[in-house]
Amino acid sequence: MRVDDDPILASALTFWSDSQPPDGLPTRTEIDPVRIPPHLFPYLILADVVSPQGRVRYRVVGDEMVNRWGTNFAGRRSDEIFTGDYRDYLETAFAMAIEHWLPVFTASRFRWDAGGFLWTRRLMLPIGATDRGPVTQVLVVQTWPNSREGRRTDPMVIVPGTAPVENARAVLVRK
Repeated sequence: MRVDDDPILASALTFWSDSQPPDGLPTRTEIDPVRIPPHLFPYLILADVVSPQGRVRYRVVGDEMVNRWGTNFAGRRSDEIFTGDYRDYLETAFAMAIEHWLPVFTASRFRWDAGGFLWTRRLMLPIGATDRGPVTQVLVVQTWPNSREGRRTDPMVIVPGTAPVENARAVLVRK
């Protein structure tokens, strides 16, 4: 799996790269909601960095994310929402973006409801306080590639102790 395999993630990476100054980080000035391509909004999460170890507070949660999770988790921290291996996985991926000032790509497979599995892919895009850092926010774009475009699926109901069943290793994305 690669970022280029997903047109929404590829579009988000292009937007972030085009907003990035040479040898620096895009700031909130460059990652202004007015400049974000509208087709990305449903898949966006804007997270404030709470710690360099990857703990974040979710500031904005797009409609598709709310639909998938069944709740709007804006205002909550990663350690309030996730536990165990999955929390470690996500916070490690956030920490990679924070430390390296580079996008991070992840993929996960969830067991949801009583009998289904659902793939998700996400791209974590660091945003700096200045173009010289530090990373203060991360823009996340997350898609659900096994769901047909235009067709909503029911919100995920994570079965305790079973989710996720598989996480691909988080990787730095270099252009």
